[in-house]
Parts: sequence; C-alpha cells; structure tokens
Amino acid sequence: MSLLRVIFIFVLVTGGFSYSAGQAATPSAPDKSSAAAVQSSNFEKSRRLMDQGKYDEAIAQLQGLSAKDPARKGLARELGTAYYKKGDYMKAVDLLKKATGEDPGDNEATQLLGLSYYLSGHPAEAIPLLDKVQTWFSRANVDASYVLGICYIQTKNYPQAREAFARMFDVPVDSAASYLFTARMLFRQEFDPIAEEHAQKAVALDPKLPLAHYLLGELYLYKSRIPEAIAEFEKELAINPGHAATYYKLADAYT
Repeated sequence: MSLLRVIFIFVLVTGGFSYSAGQAATPSAPDKSSAAAVQSSNFEKSRRLMDQGKYDEAIAQLQGLSAKDPARKGLARELGTAYYKKGDYMKAVDLLKKATGEDPGDNEATQLLGLSYYLSGHPAEAIPLLDKVQTWFSRANVDASYVLGICYIQTKNYPQAREAFARMFDVPVDSAASYLFTARMLFRQEFDPIAEEHAQKAVALDPKLPLAHYLLGELYLYKSRIPEAIAEFEKELAINPGHAATYYKLADAYT
C-alpha cells in the first residue's frame, strides 16, 4: 500500500470513522452464500418491508408465514435478519443460531450472528464467528473486520486486534501503519495505556510516519501531559506541515 493511501485511510479514521448497525452500507457483490438463493421469492415482501425500515411489519409478516409453515426453509434466517435490523440482538441471536444450525455454510447468517453477539455485549462469542466469515455482506451494514478488531480489543487480545485492523486497511501486520491504526482504535475504546504503547511502537518503527506523532500528542494532551504533547505536535508539524488539526491541537496545548 502506498504511503498516500495509508494517510488517506487514516484521515478517515481520525475524522470520526466508525461503524454501527444503523449506518447505510456500501453496495456489495451479490450474496453467494448457500442460503441466499433459497426460495427468495417467498420472502420478497418481508425483505421489501425491511428495506423500507418497517421492521415490525416484516417480523409480523414472517411470523404469519411461520404459523402456516413452521418448517419453511430459510425462515429462521429471515426472522433473525429482521430482528438484527430492528436492533433486537438477543432475539436475532436465537434465530440466527437456528439458521446456522440448519445450514452451516450460510456465511451471511454466520456473520450476522457474530455481529448480533457483539452488539448485545458478548464479544468473546462473536470472535469465532466473525473470524470465520470476513466477507462484506450488504445486509449487515457494517465492516466485520472492524467489529472483529474491536471484539479483540474488548477481550484484551491486542495482537489479534492489530491483525484484524491490518487486514481491514490492507497493510502488513507488523508495520508501523498497523500499530498506528490499532493505537487509534484503542484510544477510541479508551484503552489509553495500550494505545500509547502501540503509538510509540509505530514511531519506533517509522519515526516519519504521518499522524503517528499527532496521535501521541493527542494521547498526552488527553492525559494533561502538556510538555510531551507539545513536543509530539511539533514533531508532527516538522513531518506534516500541512496538517491543520495539529496546529489546532498545539494551540490547545499552549492555552
């Protein structure tokens, strides 16, 4: 990956880059998982309702189908997806577990199950599922590599978190950029001491990596270690004199 691309991606990260289940998704390739083609016409109405944000209506329609034909193939998957989109993640977990039991090769259901575990506060349960399936599925509305990295942070498995973010940003796992991206994510999750360690490692590997000193400066400013923050911001400006945010942070440090 070129340095310019690394900088561009990191600017996205520092500019509030985050994912949540409610965000709009980037269009993706058609779902090729084994369950995607299962009688899709049977669920056309419920999917249309979900696309319109009418989750309760979609759930009611699917429950009506269930009352008529409880063994209908793909029904647990569709209901689980509807509950996921509604934000009722524990109900989604129950149904998506059933769906993956019916079809272990259903990658989208596996990923949605992992995301449902994460969003219901169970990162340890999410990890093996998200690690198994790291393809983008549009109905998930989230980048699973990002969520996998956050799960590893929350379970304090920092090397695996770094590996997930390296994969996400397409950089070598032991590179300065990988440590820097992970440091930013750690800082966002309020793992400040570990974030500092990773940022320092990034600087040690590449003292001229853009935005590495900036992140260290942010960390030190947050901890009220003002002289260290000023020193890091000044180092950043020596490398990256056009970075406006560094000037603002440096001014904050002086005031």
